Amino acid sequence: MITKSCKLLSIALLALAVGPAVQVSAAKDKPQAANPAVNLVWPLPPDKPRVKFLQIYSNNFDVEPRKKISWVDKMVGNGDPNKVEAFQRPAGVGSDSKGRILIVSTQRALVYIISPDKHTILRFRGDQGINFQTPIGLVVDSQDNFYVADASLHMVMKFDSDGHVRATLGNDTGMKNPTFLALDETRRRLLVVDSHVHQVLVYNLDTLQLEGRVGKRGEKNGEFNYPVGVAAGPDGSIAVTDTGSCSVQIFSPDFKFVRRFGKQGYWPGAFVRPKGIAYDSDGHIWVVDAAFNNFQIFDAQGHVLMFVGTKGSQPGQFEVPLAISIDRNNRVYVSDSLNARVQVFQFLGGN
Repeated sequence: MITKSCKLLSIALLALAVGPAVQVSAAKDKPQAANPAVNLVWPLPPDKPRVKFLQIYSNNFDVEPRKKISWVDKMVGNGDPNKVEAFQRPAGVGSDSKGRILIVSTQRALVYIISPDKHTILRFRGDQGINFQTPIGLVVDSQDNFYVADASLHMVMKFDSDGHVRATLGNDTGMKNPTFLALDETRRRLLVVDSHVHQVLVYNLDTLQLEGRVGKRGEKNGEFNYPVGVAAGPDGSIAVTDTGSCSVQIFSPDFKFVRRFGKQGYWPGAFVRPKGIAYDSDGHIWVVDAAFNNFQIFDAQGHVLMFVGTKGSQPGQFEVPLAISIDRNNRVYVSDSLNARVQVFQFLGGN
């Protein structure tokens, strides 16, 4: 567990104020270093570090090698094959058992499937005549199937690890605007936030049939006003970011309201535009705030422990972050939307 203290929060704030010396350019189609030589942790010494910056993926040359331009290409006037392809407007992000990183690019209407060890990128636009229009959410199961929520298509699509579509869901249940997704494989559930119906739709992961709905439009506990993010906890709890009320609501595995934490404000523990949400293996709750340009870490009761990030384009800074995903090794992936990149961190855990 993370030790909760005012000292920890003040040190985290100091780390953000100092910031790293290495600059990473934002959202422009120019080559840049994927892994700047920084050793960035939160909080600063002498406190024990809890979060470490690892890596940035911002364009194709962070993964793929540059192509050699031959003298023949120069003579005949062939175009430069080394065109930079920024990962524009990344949203949903995840990883699979093969070490691949999957990034939804809402602006390019595709999913980048990155194999860092092979230095390759697969650009995936859909299958069997179904092409993405406004993909937003993504989640990957233990069998490396991946699920993509597309707001314009009003559906969620299931693909196998090779990118073959296996099922679509949502058309028969009136899905309107699916955003982020979560999995509870222990209870065989796929959780889908539908922002326009102000609910979390719960599907059976095996049959892909709708099993239940969590919430409805309203201001009371257990009700939502434009929810966006959802996460499934180790104990089956369901955590939902409710953007309209600037709060997070927690539900039991049987969909009963448990607690709400956070409110609108500009201090640690408050929110302005909460978006993505995830649990780590210790049961902490990580919440991305697109207006704060950070993510905050809470204990299971909703008490803020620390936060990481501020507005900017350096490592550990953000420009409208949207989604967050944490793998079984507590590696943390955050989509940094207007900086056109995904930042990778390591949760170091500890007491």
